[in-house]
Amino acid sequence: MHADVMVLAGAVDDVDRLAQKVTTLLSGSVMLLMVVAAVVVTWAKSKSVVAAFVAALGGAALWFVVLNAPMFRDSVGDDLTPSSSSSSAVHGAGPESAVVQSYAPSPDRGEQR
Repeated sequence: MHADVMVLAGAVDDVDRLAQKVTTLLSGSVMLLMVVAAVVVTWAKSKSVVAAFVAALGGAALWFVVLNAPMFRDSVGDDLTPSSSSSSAVHGAGPESAVVQSYAPSPDRGEQR
């Protein structure tokens, strides 16, 4: 019984590694295909080297963001955590300092229709 569990754990690890490799291959090849397609379509429509270069640059930037999405996701929480020096700016001065103005209709003007 114990040997069966070990074999099954090894098979699960193998499938997990294979899935990671397939995901890496697909994300790399699909992104490359999309960048090349964007450059070709841009070149075909505009016949401009500058426009094709900008399409390639934009595609490379998007590719970088897609491949590094976990890093960006994890760094957002660090950037949005308030520090002790800016706590008054984050929390505000409080409700007692709020200014509220109300306007009443002027008695000499009456109701307008």
